[in-house]
Amino acid sequence: MQNKFKKHTRVALSVAVLCATGFGASSAMAANEKAATSSAAAVPCAADPTWFTAPSMPTEVKQSAGVGDSTFCDFYQFSWQTFAYLMAQSKADPKIRNFEDTNQYHELEVNADGTPANSCDDKHDAHTFFIRTSKPEAAGTTVVIPERIGQAGGGATIYDQNGNVVYYDVRFSKNMCDVNGIKQQQNFPGGTTELKTAWKVLGKGDDASKYITVDAQIGSEKTTTTLGMIGFHVAVATPDHPEFVWATFEHKINAPDCSAPSTATGWSFASQTCTADLQSKDPLGIVQCRFNNPSAKKKITGNPTEICREYPYGSAEGDLKYSENVSDIQSVNAGVQPYLTGNFSVLTNYFNVGALWVSDITKDSNIPNKTGLEQIPNQRGSLRLANTVAETEYQAVNMDPTTTFISNCFGCHNYTGTASPASGKNTTSGSLSHIFDDIAIGSGQCLDVQAANLINNQQQANANCPTTCGNSSSQFKWNGQWTNQDAKTGQQLPMTVCGCCGK
Repeated sequence: MQNKFKKHTRVALSVAVLCATGFGASSAMAANEKAATSSAAAVPCAADPTWFTAPSMPTEVKQSAGVGDSTFCDFYQFSWQTFAYLMAQSKADPKIRNFEDTNQYHELEVNADGTPANSCDDKHDAHTFFIRTSKPEAAGTTVVIPERIGQAGGGATIYDQNGNVVYYDVRFSKNMCDVNGIKQQQNFPGGTTELKTAWKVLGKGDDASKYITVDAQIGSEKTTTTLGMIGFHVAVATPDHPEFVWATFEHKINAPDCSAPSTATGWSFASQTCTADLQSKDPLGIVQCRFNNPSAKKKITGNPTEICREYPYGSAEGDLKYSENVSDIQSVNAGVQPYLTGNFSVLTNYFNVGALWVSDITKDSNIPNKTGLEQIPNQRGSLRLANTVAETEYQAVNMDPTTTFISNCFGCHNYTGTASPASGKNTTSGSLSHIFDDIAIGSGQCLDVQAANLINNQQQANANCPTTCGNSSSQFKWNGQWTNQDAKTGQQLPMTVCGCCGK
């Protein structure tokens, strides 16, 4: 779950979210997979009424298939239970929902000049809504500040049919403020949560009762604007899944499916004319509509963006366990409907697009030097997962044989398996979380950032550490410190971290 943020979910909302080897195989394999999952797909993935009558944040994915073995349904139940808790009324303040409760989740704030502000001081007085910016494809790419903007910046933006720009917000669990404690660990602690939301201005033709709303001051504006939530990324780490379970939800009228629109009217990000071209499969009309090509402008109003969903539920026929994956998503989406009453009634307008996770946490999320989907045999769930309003131009899985980048959550949020603690720490590599360094910078803390290459002497450190820090964040500067030793045990490791502090 493709923020933002930097890299994949940091600049856009990119969150942003979440096994047999040889994925992406032949039609024979697809046929075997379909037969193997037909019985599983026939069993509905049930919803639990207690998610809504007694909301609670799940701490672990169930293991319904046996010890250490979770089903696809277990992950989608985890995703919906998480979403239900975050959308439930806060016990501290019933006027807001849990995800808005700053006692639980801090807002990722920026200063007026776009640099990271202190998001851990409980003041919550800086800018928190930003126009979406560009998403570099690879971890370690230099990021230009401001990344999250209340003012102009580079990159793509999207506009609804009223011509209003879409805004984004980032929140995170309070434990991420313990930078010194977390940076010594290989993985983020269980319960670590990152939230990335997309919002549209509610205007002509919009029914506010069908949206989760917020009255927000955007950028330097002095007046408030009513926004409706249209996209929601959530990534949650658990003890059994330190790679995070990446899930994304959307508003039902965001965009039609590219292949088979259910209707030609009523979409927030697709005109009737262009949707009709999709329905009639008019090649000239589709080309002229320029679907999923956001603008490079940086204004609060602009020409509407034509958007369609390339992969419903983040899946395509032939994907590993396609039938089971789609069936489980659809059945749990349908199963929650009877329980969406009272404060939860507005959730009838939202649905889970999918989720992504890894099968074996001892192995990396991506296997380098492979091509296409063969690169991701350890990934599970919606392998082409993307949010139409958060990752508009990142919906197509990159199958270019010259690259190792796959445009789903793990394409940017790379995870290093627990069997390789010496080759990478997920807390310091800058790949798994794209906001951890912002938290450190804004709160005046330093972060140990993993270098791309092993450093063996001071001369190498002088040459490599400044770049290591700068690639993690343009606001980082090397403090002159580096080490190849594990911070906890003192063990010598074949990896190097450089000390990086805010400028």
